[in-house]
Amino acid sequence: MFFAVSFGVTSLSLVSLEVPDKVARGQGTRLTCGYDLEGDTLYSIKWYRDDVEFFRYVPTDRPPGQFFPLQGIKVDLGRSSNGSVYIRDISHLTAGIYKCEVSADAPSFQTVSAEKSMSVQESASHAQQEADRSSVNILLLTMLLILQWRYHL
Repeated sequence: MFFAVSFGVTSLSLVSLEVPDKVARGQGTRLTCGYDLEGDTLYSIKWYRDDVEFFRYVPTDRPPGQFFPLQGIKVDLGRSSNGSVYIRDISHLTAGIYKCEVSADAPSFQTVSAEKSMSVQESASHAQQEADRSSVNILLLTMLLILQWRYHL
């Protein structure tokens, strides 16, 4: 889903929102928000998952990037900047609806935003590890039942 909300008369616009539909568990991904200030000055870019802010970029702050702890979100501040945020160590808790909100500074204070859903899929190696664990558990249970039957425990 993509939408924009505008306030005021200036023409700040959101040009693109790049959030992958699916990411593999254990991997990292970059979320990118493309915007056009059309002569305005950038005040901030905020990122949300399920309407909870987890990263903010304010160019006049030192440092400009700030992370707010949120379960399932591990931001790599060294790889995050103006318009993009890098999330590392993806887990099932990382899935959700991601929103980018861009705000212009005075005099317009205009704000635009867009959101997109991201899901997390098991990596092939993780799925294989789970299958191997299940096979071992079944084998151990079978051996236990055979021993119980053989020795009438």
